[in-house]
Amino acid sequence: MMAAQRRLWLFGLLLSILLLGLADVQIISPILPKLAQDFSVSPAMMGTAVSAYAIAAALWALVVGPLSDQIGRLIFLRAAAWVLAGAAGAAYFAGYFEHYVAARVLAGLAGGTISACVIAQVADAFDYSARGRAMGWVGAIYFIAAVIAVPLGAWITAVWSWRILYLLQMALAFILGLLLQPSLSPAARKKNAHNPSSARNVAVVKKVLQQQLQNYPRYLVQMPTLVGLLLAITVSAAVAGLVTYLGVWLTTTFGMSIATIGVVFMITGAASVIGALGGGWMADQLGKRRMIALSSFLLAVILLAVNLVQTRTNVFLFCAAGGLAMALREGPFQALISELIPANERGAYIALRNAISQLAIAVAVALGGILFERFGFNAVAYFAAACSLAASGLVLFMAEPKSAPSADETMAELPGQETV
Repeated sequence: MMAAQRRLWLFGLLLSILLLGLADVQIISPILPKLAQDFSVSPAMMGTAVSAYAIAAALWALVVGPLSDQIGRLIFLRAAAWVLAGAAGAAYFAGYFEHYVAARVLAGLAGGTISACVIAQVADAFDYSARGRAMGWVGAIYFIAAVIAVPLGAWITAVWSWRILYLLQMALAFILGLLLQPSLSPAARKKNAHNPSSARNVAVVKKVLQQQLQNYPRYLVQMPTLVGLLLAITVSAAVAGLVTYLGVWLTTTFGMSIATIGVVFMITGAASVIGALGGGWMADQLGKRRMIALSSFLLAVILLAVNLVQTRTNVFLFCAAGGLAMALREGPFQALISELIPANERGAYIALRNAISQLAIAVAVALGGILFERFGFNAVAYFAAACSLAASGLVLFMAEPKSAPSADETMAELPGQETV
């Protein structure tokens, strides 16, 4: 396979495994009532399966992140695809609630690996000057998963069964595991050539983890990495509260049906995909910091105008504009975060960022619930606007990293771009 073909093939596989991993999480929302009914538990109890997944994903990412820095990302992504296939199979055959929760914990291990290693691998593959566009595609996948998974999951569950979802996921994950060959990455081949037994060497694994226990606290005190983590908190908190309580607001304030709310989410998702792709491209032209600051400020302005939303037409415009602004910063944000540390620590730092973002999401959703009950959705929007303004300010304290050669020449440039 020629270098250009290998480049496109690997990038497509990375986006595919990310899409499948995200869809695995997104499909829970539409099928949760049916899951609760089939397992004879309350929806609240069924929600503990979501918490179990999140905890497993966050904790395991902290382990696999530093290991991927030393051994290579693709070997872990291949294993994650097969673990996800096994988890989907376990969910398909689950006869009791406890069995399903165990399957979701297993899926969390795969999800934690995918979220950390895909972003790190893309960052390894593209130098900083072109990484905005690459991460724009990654950001678009996040929104595509949300737009496609929710209606598709609801439709398949209504027509057949939620178990069919996991059967399809099992097949797709297994196939991706076969296709994700570590040899696709020259960097991985070099690591294996220099130390062919590293992946099986328990002593190496132990040494890496011991060293990383010292590195994680360092990320919390060094200014660039600390500001990067604070930026991740503000970005995640702004999104979490809005998405969680948007549907309830549309129902209680505007009397929208579930079908109409679905249309709102689809339009918002479409605008977000456009924003993610466009924002990544613009970030490579204007600079990542500048793009994050501008888009965060734009999002805050839109959210502060929530009190002007009085009609259904206003709702569609408000949600589409918010989704567009929210997505504009996704590519530059991922690109900037991945360049704050050396490439040989990238997986570990991204894993820590993911774990802290999950914690921020949990806190934001809880705080958003209090604000929504006491003051309504406007208060949730104002909180998100404050987070966005904080993000815009934080990024000004960060220096724009200088462009450095990519760690993996396999994908050193986007299609149509000259090799750097």
